[in-house]
Amino acid sequence: MKLSSFLKVMPAILMSGILTLTSCSGSSSDPETDGGDNGGGTVTPTASGHYFLGVKTDDGTEFVMQAASLENGDLNIKDNILELPQTEYTWIFNGGTAIGLTYQQQYAGLGYSLMYDGDGKPFKALNEFQITTRYSNYGFFNGGFVTSVAGQVDSGNTRNDGCTFAFWNLTADGVKLDHTKTIWTENMTNPDGQQVTFSSIVDNGDGTFMTSMVQSAYNQVGTNMGSSVGEVKYPDSVWVAKMDKDLNILKIYKSDKLSYSAGSYRSQVFQQVFKADDGTVYVFSNAWAPNTTLKAAALRINKGADDFDPDYYFDLQTPAGGYKFRRVWHISGDKFLLEIYNDLKPTTISPGHQFAIVSMGSKDFKMVTGLPAKNLITSGAETGGVPLSYGGKIYLPITTYRADACIYVINPETAVATKGITVTGVKEIRSIGYMK
Repeated sequence: MKLSSFLKVMPAILMSGILTLTSCSGSSSDPETDGGDNGGGTVTPTASGHYFLGVKTDDGTEFVMQAASLENGDLNIKDNILELPQTEYTWIFNGGTAIGLTYQQQYAGLGYSLMYDGDGKPFKALNEFQITTRYSNYGFFNGGFVTSVAGQVDSGNTRNDGCTFAFWNLTADGVKLDHTKTIWTENMTNPDGQQVTFSSIVDNGDGTFMTSMVQSAYNQVGTNMGSSVGEVKYPDSVWVAKMDKDLNILKIYKSDKLSYSAGSYRSQVFQQVFKADDGTVYVFSNAWAPNTTLKAAALRINKGADDFDPDYYFDLQTPAGGYKFRRVWHISGDKFLLEIYNDLKPTTISPGHQFAIVSMGSKDFKMVTGLPAKNLITSGAETGGVPLSYGGKIYLPITTYRADACIYVINPETAVATKGITVTGVKEIRSIGYMK
């Protein structure tokens, strides 16, 4: 029997699904698409707290759970939940706001927003929204939120090198669309007919942002197939653009020390450009292009610099035993967590169940110890398993075969992991956040 069938208390019909708030009490109203009016409701959980857990059960249904601790006091899916209208959410957090995004391939992307406004209070569902332009890239910028998708077709259906950016406002009622803008990317870096897919949105704090430029041949000309990267003609080069809020390109950084900077899961791209706490921008490349001769590594752009630091190069593949990394997350300072592939020759659907902590300034590389063996882990094989860095610790969600999901607590100084809480009835914790 589907778990939600005996947990539901009050259904509310939404744009594309049913939102159920399961609790002692709850309320709901209809949100609208494209950043519609205030919608959703509240849930009164048996446990409260700042920690946010986006979880999935065995039948594929997804929920939000709330916790006061990730190290003590196990949770149960029967308590403290808000059922979500879609699946495969990736959650990102901005203070007291959580935004969940669902990638829908060639269809409009779907989003959901919640907020937390005080100790002891439940999370409040704000609105469900639709990203009609679709998306493969996203991030916070200029007090709001930005999504983008490449491969857009012109009015004559003769080219698909357009990249459409959607700019969203964060309001007390949820995520609201402000405007969209399309730019054409052919010959943006070289005069040879290549197009660009953008990956990463890194806010510089001055009305500009950094984004990686994945240059490739057209993918399926004459069709609106989105951001899939085509054949890469220059696999041994990396480009990063500095852009303003009007999408003017102010500067292009280029190096032949890295391959392009973007991870890959099917046709999606993973962020690999990040800003450290001191303003240094680190550009990672997992050397994904199959024809590259370069290693998975990183470069840096010092704060305010007009070029890559010529004296900086960090080989991230050799100390990992030859394995390439899959995803990257900023911890704090100049420390980052790498999710490393299980296989030496991965595909776009290969999982990564090995982890390392890297200190970029000192070029220190430590493999994380204390986790289950990589071949026993089932979580995080797609876009889930997103960790949280908070309070000087890393909280990494892990599920092993025939077991409930749990959270491992990693000391970023020693790279040693110890087991935290277990969440009974949960197949996978897709994302963890801290709501302020």
